[in-house]
Order: sequence, then C-alpha cells, then structure tokens
Amino acid sequence: MDEENEIRHKKRTLLSYLPKAAGVAFWLCLIVLCIVQRDKITVDNIVNFTPKNPFLAFCIVMLLFALKSVCVVIYGGILYAACGILFSLPTAIAINIAGSVIMTTIPFLIGKKLGAKRLAALTKKHSKLELLHSVQHKNELLLSFFVRIVGFLPSDLVSMYLGASGLHYIWYISGTIMGLLPAIVNFSVMGKNIHDVSSPAFRISVVLEIFLMLLSVILYYIWKRKKRQEG
Repeated sequence: MDEENEIRHKKRTLLSYLPKAAGVAFWLCLIVLCIVQRDKITVDNIVNFTPKNPFLAFCIVMLLFALKSVCVVIYGGILYAACGILFSLPTAIAINIAGSVIMTTIPFLIGKKLGAKRLAALTKKHSKLELLHSVQHKNELLLSFFVRIVGFLPSDLVSMYLGASGLHYIWYISGTIMGLLPAIVNFSVMGKNIHDVSSPAFRISVVLEIFLMLLSVILYYIWKRKKRQEG
C-alpha cells in the first residue's frame, strides 16, 4: 500500500512539473528561432508581420516585448520604433510603456525566484554587475532609474540582478520606466517619422538619441571610476 501511494505521489509530482516544462520548452523554441532569424528582426519585418487589426497588433507587440525580456538578440528600440509606425504617437508611447513593464518585469521575477544564492554567481560571471552591489539598498528608485538612463549594462541581466537582490518591485518598476521614458519617446517619434527622415521631428529625435548614448557612456565611466575610488 505504501509503495502504491509512493508511486501515485511520484506521478502527481511529475504531472505538476509538466506545465512548467512545457512553458520552458516554448520559450526556448522562441529564443532559438529568434537567434536563427536574428537578421530578419527589423522594424519593417515586424510591421509587415503585425496584423492590421489594432487589438491583434497590440497582442503581437506585447508578445514580442515578453520575448525580448528573455532574448538579448531583440533590440528594444526596434520594438519602440515599430509601435511608432503602427499606432498614433500617444498610443505608441502608452503601448511602449506597457511593453517595457512586461519586458523588465519578467527577468526581475526570474531573478527573484533564483534568489540570493544565484546572485554571487551572476555577479562573478558578469563583472559589470559588481558596480550595483554597493548602492543597491541606498535608494531603490534612484538606482533603478540610473541603471536605465546609463543603459550600459545588459538590460535583462540588470533586471535579474535587481530581482535577486531583493528590491521592492514598486520602486524598481517606477525607476525603470522613468529611466526608459526618454528612449521610449525618442524611438516612438522616430518610428512615426521614419518615412520622412528629412523632417525636423525625425532629425531632432536622432540627435537626442545620440546625445543620450554619449551621456550614458560618460555617466557609466564616471560611476565606474567613483566606485573604484570608494573601493
């Protein structure tokens, strides 16, 4: 009798893991597909692939943002620009904000699930993450905002690290969206005006994006130098 109960328990345990295994297999297949087809992940192809129906287009875009959260070969700016083409500017910005919440929440929750035990291994493998260690509990909102503005650290790894380090989600996501907002607006404007690259709006958005990239490099190296001096 005890042996039968043990067998039933093992079967129930195995069945309980099947949905999780199926989910992991699904995401792995999508990631492999994106890696194999990475040269085809462009603004034009995303726009051409997306249905004309606004609701279906929204669903596809949200799925792509979710995929971006676990697949580094997709560049977030491409999704922001594609939304600028597909929707009106205010709608595109709102959808990009919603997509950014999904894109940064999934790896945050993965990191939270992995916990502190994996934090050291993650930091050891990616030395740039060590810069976050000394400031992670001083001001969670400011830290989340700053790492997005700097943008020099891998977005998905930063999200996983901050999730594993125990940041409060509300401060994390608030700072994250504030830090990503300039890029969201910029790429949305680029997408909206991509068919008229000589327009003032497109040129200004390009100049602003270049400025933000240079600013992120400068801020990163200032921050890195300061942390080395403190260490």
